[in-house]
Amino acid sequence: MSWKDRLLSTNALAKALLQQQIETWPALRDAVAGFNQVEYKSFSVKGSEVLTQFNPKRIVSAEAKVDAATIGQRPCFLCPDNLPKEEKGIAFGASFVILCNPFPVLRDHLVIASRQHTPQEINGSFGAFLDLTRELGEGWFTLYNGARCGASAPDHLHFQACSSKSVPLFDDVKYFSTQKTAEGLRLITSERYRLNFVAAQTDQREALIGWFAHAVNALGEVTAANEEPMFNLVATYWDEQWTIFVLPRAKHRPDCYFAEGEKQLLVSPGAIDLAGVMVVPHPDHYARITRRDLERIYAEVSLDDTRFQQWLAIISLSGEQSREANRV
Repeated sequence: MSWKDRLLSTNALAKALLQQQIETWPALRDAVAGFNQVEYKSFSVKGSEVLTQFNPKRIVSAEAKVDAATIGQRPCFLCPDNLPKEEKGIAFGASFVILCNPFPVLRDHLVIASRQHTPQEINGSFGAFLDLTRELGEGWFTLYNGARCGASAPDHLHFQACSSKSVPLFDDVKYFSTQKTAEGLRLITSERYRLNFVAAQTDQREALIGWFAHAVNALGEVTAANEEPMFNLVATYWDEQWTIFVLPRAKHRPDCYFAEGEKQLLVSPGAIDLAGVMVVPHPDHYARITRRDLERIYAEVSLDDTRFQQWLAIISLSGEQSREANRV
């Protein structure tokens, strides 16, 4: 047997970490027990399933203030000096550490944090995101929430990973048509779906890194962004290929989040919500949210059709073709 046959995989290490932390970290043990009591309701939103999840422990994240002033005044909860004493992690490469999420939304919920306190921006770390997705493998998915798109720690670079079981987006994607790019990637685009997205499929890591950089740059141009444009990422690695979902955003929180009285619905969508599991932490809001509310929320926070089509026209071309188109 070779060392490759004897070394534990990242998947196995992550499972072992979850078990060890549940046994030794009381707060996580209570959180996982609480997660087992979450409730779900299923809705059909533009022909696709959306699960609303009543998860009261997520109220902390939903109500989190993420403005620069608030972030600057609180200690970073992803830096080692500020972690609970029971919290442990495992190394992922030289730059990241895998931790357990003490407020799980889905089963086996992990946070993969940078070892350096650096802003939530994926530029320069997308390759690590792909490697993480591949190393965790089937049964998991990874995600990235942009700094203005649901990240509760916009001051500290991090990814997340969860069990992919029962996430509606992964069942829906097989119904969409694909097209090939000059780089050999297969692009999947949403049509008459609950939100606009593009997914790229390939087993070629470098081609995917190049396409993604091009896609982010183009999104920044289309949305006139002065910083990282607004988007969420969801990724899987099945059948020895990546599927990367890029979910472009129009805004962070929907109007109903800021409404008062009976019109308020405290939902703060991130990548998991866009993938079809909408977390609703307030019991009254969970009881009265409707299909029409969900349609409105997805329409508000995702990129509008006009700019989405402009972006899609650019990223469906090869890099050289798109440069020529931009010159025109």
